[in-house]
Amino acid sequence: MKKLLLIALFYFCSTTVYSQSIGLLDLTNLTSLKSEQVDDYFVARKVFRLQFGEEVNGFMVKHYQTNSKTSKQETVLTGGGFKAASDLILYSVSYVTSDPQNIINLINQTKNIGLKLTLQGADQSNNIYIYDNDLYHVVFKLKINQTAGTVDITQKQVFTQ
Repeated sequence: MKKLLLIALFYFCSTTVYSQSIGLLDLTNLTSLKSEQVDDYFVARKVFRLQFGEEVNGFMVKHYQTNSKTSKQETVLTGGGFKAASDLILYSVSYVTSDPQNIINLINQTKNIGLKLTLQGADQSNNIYIYDNDLYHVVFKLKINQTAGTVDITQKQVFTQ
């Protein structure tokens, strides 16, 4: 009996646990941060590191990659966006992962931040789920062959009178 307990303890201590590095609430909050604040956020958490930045349509888009040495990579793209008719700049954040379970976990988190499913469908390569609320438009794409997935979160303009 003692040998069995010792073997079980050794097994549980030696297995590595892989978990998702960022949640949906964090991703939505990143849309409202300035570039320096995003850098500070990732430096403080020490989970992602800046890979590179590139200019896209006048915006500096930064690519952050997980520090994990596993084959399951996660990438966050920040800084992209567009200028609305009211001259407000609405930012977007994208999350790309090679682990489809991460996308499923993020979809399960949608109720916690008040997102409602507005479209569920598929194209030739992805299952697509679109969620909305007054502040965000969120598009989940999960590869049909379950090899990867993406999330694109865009701020929405809120009209007030």
